Amino acid sequence: MTRRDLMWRGGGAAIFALACAAGLAKGPDASASMGLLCFALALFGAVLMVQGKRVSAALRIERGRHRRLPQAIHERRCRRSGGPDR
Repeated sequence: MTRRDLMWRGGGAAIFALACAAGLAKGPDASASMGLLCFALALFGAVLMVQGKRVSAALRIERGRHRRLPQAIHERRCRRSGGPDR
């Protein structure tokens, strides 16, 4: 595992820990939106812990201009070969 991947995973662990601590520290009179925010942050932190730097790569690809290129190549090959399974 590279240092960069460890940094992403460590950041995910920190986000997860902070979200859990904030969720536990909120009192019973706190709003439900605070609980949902803590849950969403904990979920994001867990994804970062598991996937590491792949999350940043996926986000970068999704925002790029050529995000539909693999799908376009696949569709062209399917049309050329005459079937969706080939």
